Amino acid sequence: MIESFEALARMRTVLRDGLALLDGAEHDDPQVSVTLARIAAALDAEDDPATLRAKVADQDHDRFDDELEDLIRLNAILAAAASADRDRLVDRLKTVRESRRDLAYYGGAGGEGARCDVSG
Repeated sequence: MIESFEALARMRTVLRDGLALLDGAEHDDPQVSVTLARIAAALDAEDDPATLRAKVADQDHDRFDDELEDLIRLNAILAAAASADRDRLVDRLKTVRESRRDLAYYGGAGGEGARCDVSG
């Protein structure tokens, strides 16, 4: 029984630590993907919640469910943060693509072999 609560505590720690790392990271920080992979691996290493709950005595099911609910909320916060980070990255990639298209357009405006100074 204690094992189940310890597993929830480990998962909660992983999620909190991951959220703290992501909260302070820049959206283009390569450590973001590494952190998310570490979080996923740590959570995958634990038993699933149904298995953990089955190991808990009947009188402790309410406590387990409350702690699991907190864990699920924390996971939702982390997922939202990761999604927002991904959206910012996608927006940045769109901006870069549009800039490259614009440069290609202006670069071709001078004709074949002509040079174009776009430095200002």
